[in-house]
Amino acid sequence: MQKLQASRFDKISLTAFMVSKARQFTDIPYAKELAQLVSQRLVELSPENQNKSVLLTARVEARYKAINQVMAQYQIAQVLELASGLLPRGLFISSDPNITFIETDLPAMIRCKQQLVQQLVGERPNLHFLEVDATSRPSQFLQSSKQLNAGQPIMILCEGLLTHLNLAEKQQVCANVREMLSSYGGVWITPDFIDTASLSQSVQNDPDLQKLLQTGTNLTGRSLVDNNFETPEAARQFAYEQGFRVAEHTMLNVMEQLSCLEILGIDAEVVRKMLAAQSVFALTLDVA
Repeated sequence: MQKLQASRFDKISLTAFMVSKARQFTDIPYAKELAQLVSQRLVELSPENQNKSVLLTARVEARYKAINQVMAQYQIAQVLELASGLLPRGLFISSDPNITFIETDLPAMIRCKQQLVQQLVGERPNLHFLEVDATSRPSQFLQSSKQLNAGQPIMILCEGLLTHLNLAEKQQVCANVREMLSSYGGVWITPDFIDTASLSQSVQNDPDLQKLLQTGTNLTGRSLVDNNFETPEAARQFAYEQGFRVAEHTMLNVMEQLSCLEILGIDAEVVRKMLAAQSVFALTLDVA
């Protein structure tokens, strides 16, 4: 049963390569280097798809930088990133030896990531890689306890994970996160509580995004639209029902940091409208 589940989710990892392609058109540290290392894999996945969605790039850069901005408010030195894929965050943040950074993903993806990091920076004693299915029951998150200091809070991150999951799978991720926050304290930071209305608006503004969403659906066998929440209110309500308090941070807060606007010649007003409907959730346990 567990093997069948893992093989089904393995297809989701393919979207990491698509997002890496978009991320290379930004000034995010290590984004270009990682994209170059997996460039052949990108060609294999979609040899005919040489067009790029400019709004996908803006969306990807905004959510990455918005997460970082919220992270800075907490000053927590232990980080657990779920479904880290080809994200360069661990590479960059672990350059500070005072930070413990743990990347997790499905076995094939996390082994690939570890090899890429080895090529770029070699070994770092404070950067760890674990095979974790975020939806597993019982939770696999506790594998990270060997790298974490008990009694110190953790920061749990994910970007681009929940949108692939159905309601029951989302609930299990929430349960696993709750268990970790109950043990360590801290916060879960994610932009993944996406609603269909804001995504539909983005698609209307960028037809190429619709093509890429369809490519992602074809690769994974899972819709990148149907598993989102219907409205922002439904997303918030779901988080509350899972036992979290929610602090929302609009992605407009990083509008001035977006390098892709100049790199790709993107209309800033179109991006501004898109980001106005998107936010990062900082979730803490509701202990009341």
